[in-house]
Amino acid sequence: MFILLTLIGLLMPSSVTVMRTVDILAPVDSVRTYTNDPANWRYWINGADTAHFEQLAASSNNKKGSIVLGAYTVTVLENDPKYIVTSWKGESNREQLNRLQLYHSNTGTTVNWSFEQQLNWYPWERLSAMLHDKVFGPSMEASLAKLKKVCEKN
Repeated sequence: MFILLTLIGLLMPSSVTVMRTVDILAPVDSVRTYTNDPANWRYWINGADTAHFEQLAASSNNKKGSIVLGAYTVTVLENDPKYIVTSWKGESNREQLNRLQLYHSNTGTTVNWSFEQQLNWYPWERLSAMLHDKVFGPSMEASLAKLKKVCEKN
């Protein structure tokens, strides 16, 4: 049975990506204030307003740095006016890459948010990857709805 599950698991992709998009009726600069500065994530990321928040390292221009957000250590890898890429590491020390991309649209700003995680060959890990969208998706949707509300209010 283990060999069969392993073979099935090996046929599945070695990474999983969960992606959500929202259109916000606000200029890109207004949205960037909340997306590209991890200190402002507590205003819109689902659960971040009540989670433990700690600035570990920051740069003078908010381009790099790291924070603790709940059970995750978040490190900024790239920070450009149009996107931010961060590494999220939890208690298991598994890394997830988080990308927030901003696009100018006719009605304001389109935000594309994705989480990507590399998977080991373990069959249970590959098979559980099918649930990532069901687990992360609703939380990402709720967070993007909060971001939309915060940005459109200002």
